[in-house]
Amino acid sequence: MRFLYNDPYALRIAVEQLANQASQAPPQRDQPIPVDVYRQGNDIVIEGALPGARLDDLELSCEEGLLTVRGTIAQSDRDFAVQEIPRGAFSRTLALPGECDIAQAKASFDSGIVRIVIPRQRQRAAHTIKVEVAESQDSSRIVMEKPDVIDAVKGQGYTDVQNKNEKRKGRPK
Repeated sequence: MRFLYNDPYALRIAVEQLANQASQAPPQRDQPIPVDVYRQGNDIVIEGALPGARLDDLELSCEEGLLTVRGTIAQSDRDFAVQEIPRGAFSRTLALPGECDIAQAKASFDSGIVRIVIPRQRQRAAHTIKVEVAESQDSSRIVMEKPDVIDAVKGQGYTDVQNKNEKRKGRPK
């Protein structure tokens, strides 16, 4: 676009044309929705604002610990002076903590607010496991089918025990 220095309105016209093009272009991706996430007793509550949405417009799904709220709010054929309520496709994905019991989740929709209540599973008490000593006296040795005995000390690899013992015999105790 070429601007003429003699025309003081050229910049204004260019800005108006650019604004008209931007408002007519469809959005490239889904609009995010604002959400509130909080704990209420033993539950996690998620509330999302969807002004202008209907129940038929909503889809909730949970896969691999990710909760997704998506849908579409129908476009209006009105001639708006100001349009601030987003319309079109919307989507919001939230990562859920591991203690959520998604099978017991409940959702409701009222006055443009979707409310999802997800109970948290009770924390399991710590459980200790008693380690018993193996039958052999030294569990760091492995006896092969051959008469050779190998030392399997972690980090040292496998070496002949007899060779190690011979080396140790020469050392003072």
